[in-house]
Amino acid sequence: MEEIRTFLSVSASSEFDIVAPHIANAERDYLVPVIGAGLYDRLTAFYNAGFPDGLDEVHEKTAQLLIFVQSAVIHIAYWIGFDVLNSVITDTGFKRTESTTVKGLYKYQEENLKNYLRTSGFNGLDTVLQYLEINLDDFEEFSASPAFSLLKTSFIPTTYIFNDIVFINNSRLTFLRMKSHIRLIEDTEIAPILGPAAYEYIKAELAKPTPASKVLAILPYIRKPLAYLASAMLMEESGADLTDNGLYFTSISTSYPSDTNFKPASPDRIAILVTRNRDLGNAYLDLLRGYLSANTSAWTEVAPSTGKLFRRNNTDKKTFWA
Repeated sequence: MEEIRTFLSVSASSEFDIVAPHIANAERDYLVPVIGAGLYDRLTAFYNAGFPDGLDEVHEKTAQLLIFVQSAVIHIAYWIGFDVLNSVITDTGFKRTESTTVKGLYKYQEENLKNYLRTSGFNGLDTVLQYLEINLDDFEEFSASPAFSLLKTSFIPTTYIFNDIVFINNSRLTFLRMKSHIRLIEDTEIAPILGPAAYEYIKAELAKPTPASKVLAILPYIRKPLAYLASAMLMEESGADLTDNGLYFTSISTSYPSDTNFKPASPDRIAILVTRNRDLGNAYLDLLRGYLSANTSAWTEVAPSTGKLFRRNNTDKKTFWA
């Protein structure tokens, strides 16, 4: 519990056995898929060794990585275990404790706390990835993991790269929400422009320790339309979540105490921002086509045509395009 208090203020009466299962779940479901099983085993062995004195530079970096990992895991553990930690499970059912001196949180306070824990935990995982990227030579287990292979070959591998193009407050949660959109746009917009040969070549180069210079030069022209078009798709959903009961919209009530409601959001402002980002994304696609046309000698693998058929939605238009 003393280690937990380093990262999160918890009461002196808290017992480690109660939170331990949630820590194990956070490590299994969120940490290992990010850093790989090999590096996880290395960190576990290092932790069990008890931080020996006289660490060399590599061990010091491992100790620093472990601190970043612990912070992320603790926040995620309390987030995923929030409801269970607020309950008492007995043979006669599930109950909650009451006291005359200590009262439970208001609903809006619970939501704010859960959001804090979730955001801090996922952003902490981004900190772990950023540290590993900076010190890749010292963590061979990570560079050999499937997680790193997927990360390395992505056009937009990290939250920070995406945030440099479209501001998302460095939120890993927002970035993860757009992963499927990025893949969709990559398949339907980027790949047809590049052509199959150039597309596979760029992906293969990204997997190398040092990609070819022409691949590094074209990456900004690929990343910008991906980021703007993916963000447009996410905003278009307007907080919508597809469930087995249909489509729901998440919004925050302005009444006190505030709470999370499920109701349709006003589309006006969203429509403006969606249109703006989609127009910017399409403009950057044109810049990608122009870049390829201006550098045909370097990109002979590109499909002969980088154009695109004009498409228009005729709904509510005075003129009709066929």
